Amino acid sequence: MKQLYLIAGFIYLLSANALAQNDPLPDLEDLLSQQLNQLPSNTQISAGSRIERSSSDSMAVTHVVTDKDIRQFNLQSLADILAMFVGITTRDNSSFIYLGARGIGRPGDFNSRFLFLLDGTRMNENLLDAGLIGYENFVDVGLIERVEYSPGASAALYGNNALLGVINIVTKTSSKLRGLNTAFSATNDETQHGRITAGFRSQGGADSWLSLSGSKLRSIDFPVPGAPPELLAWQHLNKESSSRAMFSHQSGSFQFQAAASRRQRSFPDGFSVLRSGAPVNTTPELETLDNEAYFVALTFDDTISDDIEAYFHISTHGNDLIRNFPLILPDGGLEFVRPMNSGRWSNVDGQLVFLGVENHEFMVGIDFQKDHRQEFSSRSSLPTQFNFEQKSNENRYGVYVQDLWRITPKFKFQWALRYDNSDFSSARWSPSFTAKYSVAEGHHLLLRHSRAFRVANFLERNANNVFNEPNPNNETIDYNEISLVQRWSDSLSSFSTLYYANIDNLIHQDFFRPIYFNPPPIRSHGFEFGADKRWANGMSLIASTAIQRSRLKGGFGIANSPEFIGKVRFSLPLGRSGFTLSLNSYAVSKRRTFDSHLPGFASHDVSVNWQNEEDLFVALGVRNITDKEILDITDDGFVPYLQRRRQVHLSVNWSWNND
Repeated sequence: MKQLYLIAGFIYLLSANALAQNDPLPDLEDLLSQQLNQLPSNTQISAGSRIERSSSDSMAVTHVVTDKDIRQFNLQSLADILAMFVGITTRDNSSFIYLGARGIGRPGDFNSRFLFLLDGTRMNENLLDAGLIGYENFVDVGLIERVEYSPGASAALYGNNALLGVINIVTKTSSKLRGLNTAFSATNDETQHGRITAGFRSQGGADSWLSLSGSKLRSIDFPVPGAPPELLAWQHLNKESSSRAMFSHQSGSFQFQAAASRRQRSFPDGFSVLRSGAPVNTTPELETLDNEAYFVALTFDDTISDDIEAYFHISTHGNDLIRNFPLILPDGGLEFVRPMNSGRWSNVDGQLVFLGVENHEFMVGIDFQKDHRQEFSSRSSLPTQFNFEQKSNENRYGVYVQDLWRITPKFKFQWALRYDNSDFSSARWSPSFTAKYSVAEGHHLLLRHSRAFRVANFLERNANNVFNEPNPNNETIDYNEISLVQRWSDSLSSFSTLYYANIDNLIHQDFFRPIYFNPPPIRSHGFEFGADKRWANGMSLIASTAIQRSRLKGGFGIANSPEFIGKVRFSLPLGRSGFTLSLNSYAVSKRRTFDSHLPGFASHDVSVNWQNEEDLFVALGVRNITDKEILDITDDGFVPYLQRRRQVHLSVNWSWNND
């Protein structure tokens, strides 16, 4: 367990460095290397307030992973990116990747307690409110400019699902994608990924790009520890493929985006392999997953007068997941069952920002979601109970106001209030209050109180109806936070956050029946701290730790709730050769399961990157270099799945006419 405290030690060293900092006046050499040792300043962020503003003016603690981080640490998916953020954990059962944060990572929640945005477009689908963060996500990581994560309850602006935080993916413009850009990666376990992107910027200023990408995973390791030899013999049938296409065109105040993705997953069915009486060496039946999704969006964002900013957005979405699995009959026969989830929905939202009143920034907005189709169905030739169809459609809408009041140059106060209603849930009010005081230049104290909610989704409602059980109540959270954000110098910054939350009616699946219920209230509190240090030679160190505790009323612990999470990102240029050494380490304490505990672990990724100006980038690295066995619970089956096995990877990114 000593490794679990390694990262905390790194953070302590950074904190001590901050207190001892005494920067002399820069000489010529310092000025020439200024860009290397300086932290990014006034980064544009919007996840915390729905308005793109500089980070120094933000009224919420928002963490950012940039495109430079993505390349430097060779991140391959949105899940890899999110795992870099303070306090976030990921869990993968090879079919779906789950998120946990702030001590909440309930098995099988499909990430519905986070709100996912893509350039401001809501991405949670309309059946499970799921957030897709694996290869089925629309955006190839090579297209991402930055990912913003604003932790904490944010329903006062965003409504449903913003219970644990808001995640906004911001894509690149053709200034970085101009010309032709290609990327390819391969690993020792037969995973391959490729992308080609073409970007164009017209003389009139129109910005367009088109990207196509695909991934193949062959002979995937079975995630269950101790898989029997009979199943391991068919590992070559355990595979996955995915493809994505995305187009973006921006002209003046308008942006048009369209994207489509498809993921196909197939694996040997364990029951058909291991059932008694199965013919020896007979090819087993396969279970398959086929997920297709798309969206089309049009956005207007501009200043329409000296005192008014306007934002309007419309989008339409679709998501279909078809599962095909064999079912062994009592007489030894075989039948295939095909359950399907199918959703179609559209979003319309708009907001106006008024700047005409001195020292006030007033915003009013509305958003509306029309669920054209919500459908669960199953088809087979078996008796009636295996053939069913549940359909619905729903209207959801919300209106909100926000006022940012700059009381003095050092003190700002922001309040927001939102009203939500829908066809299948009662009306809800969500308030938020934030005070920000600048203790000194670059040192800010934030106090925040907010409420958020998540309504029972289509699955949770209809599963209970089948068994004549009442619908579970909506989840609610009362959230309180105090944060200190400090920029000690141009090369060193830190943040610390202390939070306390009361969570009522957190929806959970029953252990013995496929229904959902509300357990007792949960009390969650914790402390997060992080620091970012840069040096003149380009070396950097980013470290964070999260200490958290979540308990049911009465003091009982909950599943998938580690009490310690520590992370370190370190990079070091190797002279002037163009090579950079990068290290990414993280540690997680033991986690409670239904009837036991999973051990804590520390895992380390290392890579060496080479950059030739702007046109060629090569990365060679190893993930989980010690091949540490990592186990996690992902669903209510209580079976621990193996995570993050050792993997050697090579990535190449090459651009033409990118100047």
